[in-house]
Amino acid sequence: MKKKIVIKLGEITKRVINEQQLLKKEQGRIRTLNEQIDYDERHPERMNPSIADSLRQGKHTFGGSKGLPPTGTNQNYSEKLASARFKDIITKVKRYHGVENINPQMMMEMMRIMQEVSQIETQHKDALEQLAVDIVSDEFDIPDDMLDAELLPPGSPLDLEGDDDEDEEEEEFQPKSAERMEELEIEVDKRNIINALMQGASKKGHYIFHMVADELDQIDPRLMGLYGKLMSLADFQYWVIPDQAMGGQIGGTEKIKWEKPKDEEGNEQEDEEEEPVVEAKAWIFPLLVHELIKGSMELAASNWGEGHLDFDEQKHVIDRADTIEGEIWGMRLGPGMWEKFVDCIDPKDYSIKQWLFHELTKLPAEQFHKFIKEILSQSGKCSEVISHLKELHDADGDEELEDFIMGDEDSFEDGLDDLMVDAGVESPTTPPEEDIEVEVDYSEMSKKEIESLINDALDAGDFDTVEKLHKYM
Repeated sequence: MKKKIVIKLGEITKRVINEQQLLKKEQGRIRTLNEQIDYDERHPERMNPSIADSLRQGKHTFGGSKGLPPTGTNQNYSEKLASARFKDIITKVKRYHGVENINPQMMMEMMRIMQEVSQIETQHKDALEQLAVDIVSDEFDIPDDMLDAELLPPGSPLDLEGDDDEDEEEEEFQPKSAERMEELEIEVDKRNIINALMQGASKKGHYIFHMVADELDQIDPRLMGLYGKLMSLADFQYWVIPDQAMGGQIGGTEKIKWEKPKDEEGNEQEDEEEEPVVEAKAWIFPLLVHELIKGSMELAASNWGEGHLDFDEQKHVIDRADTIEGEIWGMRLGPGMWEKFVDCIDPKDYSIKQWLFHELTKLPAEQFHKFIKEILSQSGKCSEVISHLKELHDADGDEELEDFIMGDEDSFEDGLDDLMVDAGVESPTTPPEEDIEVEVDYSEMSKKEIESLINDALDAGDFDTVEKLHKYM
């Protein structure tokens, strides 16, 4: 990932207030700019006009993406996602804060709330760190010993060791050909969608604390309400601050490190191979969960270019896609994409979502976009295909995350090809029909069926086939 721009919380709240004051002065212009945003008229709040304008014109990270489906209306898919997401956030802010209208001055409360949360969490640091590990381990099917969580006081440095190499001077990438450069553009698009899904899953994790409400109430009954107030306002700011005034995410960070497994006493087992561990640090519990989820998703997507991109090409794609702008737009639209992805999975098969995400990220870009478009459009075909893909998962047994991250399994891609065709979705990797040789057992056919085939062969002048079929009369 590119280095994140870290902005102090106080600066963000001031920007939110200034932006909201400008919005009030330009309500007529806002209505014109936002004509394709589907607002809930019960709520007077509106997103920043520059954001709505970028959505309408497709001037953002996902504008023109091959993975986004058409809508059949004047509202493009990004506007559709943004409309639903903005309504959801507005509802959350008002519910958690118990207000009918959002006052920009409420943003000034973020620092006070965070300090109050920190005072409580400091007394229960170990319990909350373990709770964050437990909930992500259970929800995303990843062993708890592959998760390392640490809560830090708000304002503490969040840099993780090993990030200094990002400052190294990069050599200019030289594509193998103009055609290959065009193919890599589609891979950048794919990487953007992968990043958005990772951000979406992580952003949804902001409210996953509801799943451990009983445990949090036992620690301190104030935490649930405080978390809701803080995280809803944090989400709100992404829609009222324009890109040029918005830095990267603050409050947490993560990385994947490799280390030898430890025994029960915490000592490294020297004879064992190194294993990946998600190391996350954050200022408060919901952000710690967010970073653990994001790291787990990055781990699952670690082989995204395997088999179709060399090392330099992968680095080029990452440099193009993993940007501050991409992260901001992933925060905005990613939750909606992740929700569509999860909705395609039958509730009883929910445990395979991490495996499915892992396998999808390894697909070549064209095939990836073809299936992602079905997922996001919720055509019904994606549910049918995923239901059958589960059979591939079950046939290999219940593998732990580390088993398939380093695996060399290619049955998923082949199985997806067949299932996409069966579901009526043309697969880009399926050879033209004339190149497919199908072995037919004519001995199993009736005399009437053989006669019909002979007549077809005669009409086509295919006498070799006629001669072959006569043997089965």
